[in-house]
Amino acid sequence: MMKIRPFQATEPDYKAIIAIQKELEPERQITVNYLREQDRQFATHSEFTRVIGEVGTQIIAHGVYWHAKNSDKESPQFSLFVHPDHQNSNIPRQMQNYLIAKIETMQPNTIVSEPKENEVYRTQLLEEDKFELAMRFPRSQLNTQTFDPTMYTSLIAKLKNEGIQFITLTNVIEQDEHWQRHIWQLFNIINQDVPYPDPQEGTPFEEYAEYYKGESFRPDSWIIAVDSAKAGAQRYVGMSVVNHMQTRKNALFAGITGVIPSYRRRKIATVLKVFATRYAQKNGFAYIETDNEENNPMYQLNLNLGFENLPAWVYYKKQMV
Repeated sequence: MMKIRPFQATEPDYKAIIAIQKELEPERQITVNYLREQDRQFATHSEFTRVIGEVGTQIIAHGVYWHAKNSDKESPQFSLFVHPDHQNSNIPRQMQNYLIAKIETMQPNTIVSEPKENEVYRTQLLEEDKFELAMRFPRSQLNTQTFDPTMYTSLIAKLKNEGIQFITLTNVIEQDEHWQRHIWQLFNIINQDVPYPDPQEGTPFEEYAEYYKGESFRPDSWIIAVDSAKAGAQRYVGMSVVNHMQTRKNALFAGITGVIPSYRRRKIATVLKVFATRYAQKNGFAYIETDNEENNPMYQLNLNLGFENLPAWVYYKKQMV
C-alpha cells in the first residue's frame, strides 16, 4: 500500500521528483533550482499543493492539484506522475483517488486533467472515472538543421513591398518608448482567437509585464510584424515568440504566434515562423517545440513548415454538478 504525504520543499523531495521525471522524460534536464523557480512563479497566480507517494522508504509517485487564484472560470486541475515500474499497479489509482478527493472539497463545477495521450495509465483512469475528452493539443517539433529559410525569400519580399516589416522586440524597444503596453495590447488581440478549454479573460498588463523581467526574457527572440504605414500601437500587426527551454538546452519552445484579424490570410504568420526559425539556427538551437489545439490553423501551418508530431496533450474534463 502506498502512503501519500505532503510534499516538503526540501532537497531530498525535489530530487525524488526529478528522479521520477527522468524516467518519464529522459530528454529533459531538470534541476532542483529549476523546480523551485517554477513553483515560485506558479504560486504567483495559482494555489497549488504537491504530494508524494511512498512505498516503504521509496518515493515512487508524486501528484499536484491546483486552481487559479483570481478566476472562478478556470476549473481546478490535477496531474500525477508514477515511476514506470509501478504504472500497471494500483499506485496510479490510489494517487488519482486522493487528488480528486482533495479537489472535491472545493465543490467545483468541473475538474480537469491534461496528460499526454501516450500516458495510457493516466487516460484510462480518467475515462474510468467518467472524465470526457474535451480538447486535444498536438505537440510537434521542427528540426531547424533541415529547415531551409531561403524557400520563403520571395514571400518575404512580397510582404515587404506591401509595407510589412519583420523586426525583433529589441528593435521595438529602441524605437517605441511605450513598447511594453503596445506589445501587451497586440498579445491580447491575438490571444482572443486562440482556442482554450475554458473561457479566457484578457491578461492584465501587470501580469503580462512579468514576461519582460528576469533572465529568461530575450527580446531578440520575439519577432514582431510591423505595418510601416501605421504609427503607435496600430503599427504592430503580428508576433511570434520563441523561448529558451531550461529543461532542453538545444531546443526552443514556440509560444504565441499570431496576426491581428485585419491582416490575416496574407501569410504573415508563416514569415513570423520563418524568422523565429532563423533565430534558432543563428543561435545554435537544433529544435523548436510547440503545441496547438488540433483545429487551430496554426497547427497545420506548423506541419506545412516541417514540424513533426509528438504525443499530444489531451484535455479531460468531468462535470461535477
